[in-house]
Amino acid sequence: MTSQQSKPSPFLNANGWSRFFHSWIPQLLDKSHKQKTLNLDDLYDLLPQYKSVALTEKLKNNWIDDINSHPNKPSLVRATVRTTGWKPFLIGCLLLPERITSIIQPLLIIFLMDFFEPCSTMSIKFAWFLAILCVLTTLFSSFFHHRFYYSIQVYGMQMRVAYHGLIYQKILSLSSHSLNKFSSGEITNLFSNDADQIDRAINNINHLWLAPIDIIAMIICFWYFIKYVTFVAIGYTLVLVLVISLVGRILVRFRTKILEQTDQRVKIMSEIIKSMRIVKMYCWESAFEKKISLVRKHEIIRYGLTVILDSIHLLFSHSYVCITFMIMYGTMWSLGIHFDTRFFTIASCMLMHLANALLSIGYAIRHLANYLPAAKRIQVFLLFEESQRDSRLESTSNESSSNIHLSTYKTDAPPKLTKNICKVECNVKHAQWEQNAVFSLKNIIFHAHPGDLICIIGPVGSGKSSLLQTLTGEIAFFDGKVRLRGSFCYVPQEPWIFSSTVKKNIIFGKNYDGHLFRQVIRAAALEADLALLPNGVNTMVGDQGVMLSGGQKARVNMARALYRDANIYLLDDPLSAVDVKVSKQLFERSIKTYLGDKICILVTHQIQFLENATKIVVLENGGMIEMGTYAELLSTSRKFRCLLENINQQEEQEHVELTTDNQERKLTRCVTFSEYDHENELLIYPSNYEIKEEGSVKWYTYIEYLRAGIGSVFGILLLIL
Repeated sequence: MTSQQSKPSPFLNANGWSRFFHSWIPQLLDKSHKQKTLNLDDLYDLLPQYKSVALTEKLKNNWIDDINSHPNKPSLVRATVRTTGWKPFLIGCLLLPERITSIIQPLLIIFLMDFFEPCSTMSIKFAWFLAILCVLTTLFSSFFHHRFYYSIQVYGMQMRVAYHGLIYQKILSLSSHSLNKFSSGEITNLFSNDADQIDRAINNINHLWLAPIDIIAMIICFWYFIKYVTFVAIGYTLVLVLVISLVGRILVRFRTKILEQTDQRVKIMSEIIKSMRIVKMYCWESAFEKKISLVRKHEIIRYGLTVILDSIHLLFSHSYVCITFMIMYGTMWSLGIHFDTRFFTIASCMLMHLANALLSIGYAIRHLANYLPAAKRIQVFLLFEESQRDSRLESTSNESSSNIHLSTYKTDAPPKLTKNICKVECNVKHAQWEQNAVFSLKNIIFHAHPGDLICIIGPVGSGKSSLLQTLTGEIAFFDGKVRLRGSFCYVPQEPWIFSSTVKKNIIFGKNYDGHLFRQVIRAAALEADLALLPNGVNTMVGDQGVMLSGGQKARVNMARALYRDANIYLLDDPLSAVDVKVSKQLFERSIKTYLGDKICILVTHQIQFLENATKIVVLENGGMIEMGTYAELLSTSRKFRCLLENINQQEEQEHVELTTDNQERKLTRCVTFSEYDHENELLIYPSNYEIKEEGSVKWYTYIEYLRAGIGSVFGILLLIL
């Protein structure tokens, strides 16, 4: 569910007191208590400083500057440091009052203990003053402690959002050649795992400079009370610091290896899921299971070693107080040094603070060790080759680059260019997806002006789709000149939709124009389909809504393209996914009528529409063998006539197969008529419709959870302990 109305956050109108103590939040908490839950409409609008656009743009500019200043060795970490500046460390200064009070408080307790000595001369008023001061220092420390963690977590969240935005923008600008090197699982891992490491690193980065200050302050206090015995504590502390540093370095290596193993496992799983039918057909389940198990085994081994190192670090950190205290106590006892309750008090308090400082250093090193390889992986992704679309089009156009717009990504209306300016010039000498590839496009030359319909035909694998990809600038290895003057819109061969309403799938971020929207719906032959949907254009579709057929997706795809109102349309066989009747409607209404004054380049196998083409480009083995009007090619080209016959025979065969499939579906409907009605009834509700079960969790559920983990017996013993 999406929020329909703007709901400004009360934070914007709150005073300083309310902002500092978050007293503007209880209203939302009360609503949650009354409703038992919160919906998206109940939440306030995002604050301006938390929006991803500004955060991403700042990081992106610093990343580009770093690439320009260090072209041979750019660093995302360096760009991140330039983006954050001193702000995380200024936020860390909020912990200084807490650290000061942590030193003052034990001293106040020692002075207060003098009041309870038999021969004490301290007045009761001064004792009360010390007691009140101890309470105030605790409140003072807690106040700055929570303020620091709130501020640093918010800033860590902002940097995580900036990383997500930078990765997302890179995905949109990657060339098809580069994007094919990454599986969807690897890209998802960049978002869900690697980008989150910056958040954790920022949350703990201040401990790297605050903890040494704590250690020095505690050592000074120890020297004041126990003199040379302090060196015993210093020696053990230095050994522990060296161990923690060594563990941190090893963790960096293990973390890098674990990420490599995770990527390999995710990649294999993605390939298996995509090719599941082939795996099932050849009964390869056991072979792939062994392969995945082997990769997972190596991954778990490294995870196990990482857990062991973490356990060693935690063991030394948590036992630091006891071990150090026993070493100091044993040294003083052997040297005959007198000690009393003051020593025990100051030693226990100071050692606790030292232990916390060492523990925080360990956490900082560990999260920094996780962040560095994660940042390196993101950096590798950000350095992959981008699409040469913009630079290629600009370099071959005599017009200003402002006349070139990719309407697929622009949310504003494209500029209306005059017919003299808007045109397509294609002179492809050589183009291929990979260097030294077997297949390549070669010697394709044609021009197009407003009102032209260029039909590209040819046998399967002749390079029709690759030619359109060349026009959009997606093919990496290119020699020639392509000039597209005006905004263009590309309709891919595979139609796609995203999880939202039909309306939002069509307008795709543009402002809603009711008159234009109705024209587009009619031109894309969507009226009948929308009449069948439960909520019309406001029906949820996609993974979280009603599932559309391939033909319906193709028509929504076409409607989205028409709504862009671009100057140039590149259509990669959009008529193949619909039946003959709808195909004729789409061609007559969309391509011939609605796009009649546009430049339209159409890849098609529908030979009945070729008579309407201004020019027909015939491709074979990546090269252009014929070009002309339908009448010219039909009368002069024997290859063209043979190609039409082959396409016609192929269509007749597909029509027979489609008729057989339809008859089988009708027979299935007759046999399972009641089930079919039930399925239609389910379409009334979107697939994301959820039923919430209320009540308490049964004890049996907890027992099953423990049994699945460490066993019910050990689990219950652990709870008792």
